[in-house]
Amino acid sequence: MIYQFKVALKNIHPTIWRRFQVKSSITFHQFHKTLQIVMGWEEYHLYLFDFGSYTITRPDPTFPTESRPELNARREKIGEHITRKAQQVLYVYDFGDDWGHELILEEILPDQLEKQYPVCLDGERHCPPEDCGGVMGHQRILEILATKSHPEYKDTVAWLKKGFDPEHFDLAGVNDQLLQNEKQLNPKEPRAVEKTKKPIRLTTAKLKKHLLSLSQPDLIQLLVDTFKTSKLVEQFLTVKLIGEEAIEALFPVYEKKVKDEFFPDRGFGKLRLVDAKKTIDEFEKITQNRKHTLELKLVYVEMGVEFTNAYGDIDARFYESILKMFASVIEMVNEEDGYDLFEEFEERISAVVEKTEGIGWGFHENMQYIHEAIRWL
Repeated sequence: MIYQFKVALKNIHPTIWRRFQVKSSITFHQFHKTLQIVMGWEEYHLYLFDFGSYTITRPDPTFPTESRPELNARREKIGEHITRKAQQVLYVYDFGDDWGHELILEEILPDQLEKQYPVCLDGERHCPPEDCGGVMGHQRILEILATKSHPEYKDTVAWLKKGFDPEHFDLAGVNDQLLQNEKQLNPKEPRAVEKTKKPIRLTTAKLKKHLLSLSQPDLIQLLVDTFKTSKLVEQFLTVKLIGEEAIEALFPVYEKKVKDEFFPDRGFGKLRLVDAKKTIDEFEKITQNRKHTLELKLVYVEMGVEFTNAYGDIDARFYESILKMFASVIEMVNEEDGYDLFEEFEERISAVVEKTEGIGWGFHENMQYIHEAIRWL
């Protein structure tokens, strides 16, 4: 079946809205990706579909779930939860700017095999810019753009994407994007199950045996070919063969990656906390260096605190992530041979706790509690 929806941003006038059609058998994650294209967002942030008694989102194992049940958007299909004409659902994108979208199922139609899905049928007005500060921030941008003599006009125009027009909606452009992403936005075609041979697995023991059988030139060539396979392997081998000098050169690169999620050189931080944590994990695997791994984790905590002090309270999930990372820092300091790490980073650890004073959600108190667990105090 084909579902026809109308989606409208809440609390914005005149209304920013779209009408579009999708297959009822897509997942909510595919639905989210469709909405991102239809509305004009850039998929920088987290999202959820609010059904009142439960939500559908991409559960993050690093965050505790809410009191309401939280279903996995990659598994749940929209036709299993949206079942009747005129049913309404709240779609929330970016828990910082808190963009609420009112979704209403307008029609349930038969599938027309010759038609492209998803497809956008109509709409009005341009989507707000990412990270503009929510409804109030969007309104302020419109006020500035309406007055060329405004002192912030030039900076605002420079920050916005070139040619930004709040009243323009490019229907043809949206449908081009939907067509380009057609495969990932539609249900996967079932593949015929074929009997295949059991995959060959190279164990560590077998690997050693093969390596011992190679001549030195062949072994060198294998290593060179391996070096070229990926940036990660290149960095790993560089660290293994060059050592501390390579680690020192690599650290600022990974430090900047973490910082950019909070305070990039241009625009606002995207707060892709999962990506920042993956960056730290990757550095730890490549270098196996405890000191710089701890420092990267501390940078993550420092940036989270600085971001809150710069932009105000965020949300419980954000603070839970910062607290877990801070607890990981303290765990490393508390290891039997962690006193040297404690001595080196004691001032920064204490300073970041002090900077949380006044932050809500019990964040400061929890930071103090974790800090008090340091064994060397």
